[in-house]
Amino acid sequence: MHFEEPDVLFVDFNGATGLEDAKRLLSIVQEVALQGPVFVVVDIDGSTIDKAAREHFSKESSPERLRGVVYVGSHRLQIASAKAVAFALYLTGRLKGDVDFVTSEQAARELIERKRAKTAGG
Repeated sequence: MHFEEPDVLFVDFNGATGLEDAKRLLSIVQEVALQGPVFVVVDIDGSTIDKAAREHFSKESSPERLRGVVYVGSHRLQIASAKAVAFALYLTGRLKGDVDFVTSEQAARELIERKRAKTAGG
């Protein structure tokens, strides 16, 4: 993970993501979002997320901390898993920002810039 000013947390998941990983990520999001909501860019290529981690994200995510979540990946299994988490967040009201799916980190950066421009202009 690494944070880039002003408001983007990049997370690279590799291999299996379990409950402890989910707890650690949400703890870091809480810390970096003290100054305001953040975009979280999650690279999910080459990773899996277990049921306990998905449930933890769904139950413990705080909408006031997230401007949006951008998943980076191209593998169908990882995208399906990420969509399940996003859907649960929407259903529980724990995500107010957008959830987007892109195929590269560069595409994620460009998307976030467009979102910032739209917010600033509108």
